[in-house]
Amino acid sequence: MKVYIATLPNGFFGSTGQSWKSLDVYRLADLLNYETEIVTINDLMNIDFKKTDTVVYTSSDEKHIRFYLQDIMHFISKKCQILPNFDILMCHENKGFQELMRTELGFGNLPGNYFYDIDDSILSIPKVLKTVDGAGSSGVFLVKEKNDLRDIKQQHFVTCKKSRRMQLQRRVKSENNKFSIYNYRHKGFNRFVEQNFIPNLTYDFKILVFGDRYYSLKRNIREGDFRASGSNLFEHVKPSDEVLDYAKNIFTQMNNPYASLDIAQSTDGCHLIEFQGTNFSPGTLLKAPSRYLQVDGKWIKEENDKDLEANYAHALNLYIRNNEAVSTSTPVPFNMVTRAECSKVM
Repeated sequence: MKVYIATLPNGFFGSTGQSWKSLDVYRLADLLNYETEIVTINDLMNIDFKKTDTVVYTSSDEKHIRFYLQDIMHFISKKCQILPNFDILMCHENKGFQELMRTELGFGNLPGNYFYDIDDSILSIPKVLKTVDGAGSSGVFLVKEKNDLRDIKQQHFVTCKKSRRMQLQRRVKSENNKFSIYNYRHKGFNRFVEQNFIPNLTYDFKILVFGDRYYSLKRNIREGDFRASGSNLFEHVKPSDEVLDYAKNIFTQMNNPYASLDIAQSTDGCHLIEFQGTNFSPGTLLKAPSRYLQVDGKWIKEENDKDLEANYAHALNLYIRNNEAVSTSTPVPFNMVTRAECSKVM
């Protein structure tokens, strides 16, 4: 069994929360309990993987790199284990795929819908509409009345003037049934997600999970707004046990070594607003004074070492070890495998 850490061709490995700063992959490799080799994403298609091997990589907020990764990792996932898993990669910068994953796994406790035609929106007003690739609070709209929905349609579901002129010309020249097909194609589409609006929220929690370690950030909502993300009104306080239990349940179903979860709590329970499993900002981990672990069914607090590479290594070691135990039906001690010296490609 071997672990490959796949960087970009220039040696960059994101997930630090800063586009110019790379994770220290040599330190990460040194902290893993397995034979490890550092490669680039361009090397992956030429490696003769074993089924027991694992490829560790990260996504990118640069769309062409992300789309390239999706193409490559689709085929690598057939040869060995990839971390994050392919569904998690598809969720990155794609709230639409997140909504599909919610539907498949049945988690989140927040009714939603994914569509490309605004006329296919189905949730009742009030509701929240989101572009699929907005970051933070950008691309998030509260629909309180029909006029709000009309404004979103005019801004985000329109065709260009040239297309509208062509539609008029085609209407004159075409039979009704043919024009109907043509007109739909040029109706004006955009990928959006809608979710039920949770009233009277004053805050939510950003929960980062690295293996069995949970880090929290309370995000207060600005007066007159409905979004906690981007408010900069933050507190490092312990969430309720209900929030932590809920986060653990969601994280288990994601089947990934680490995750970022946005969780709101209302009188109806907890609600998953959004989630990511790759290339998310680790700011909560780097700033929180404490972290939380569940021991014998109870949540305990311990001091946070604020060590990013050590937490990634901890999460990966735990995940790979548990997967080995499941596949062999026997426990695998953490230090059973010694990591070989990693190759120097940077």
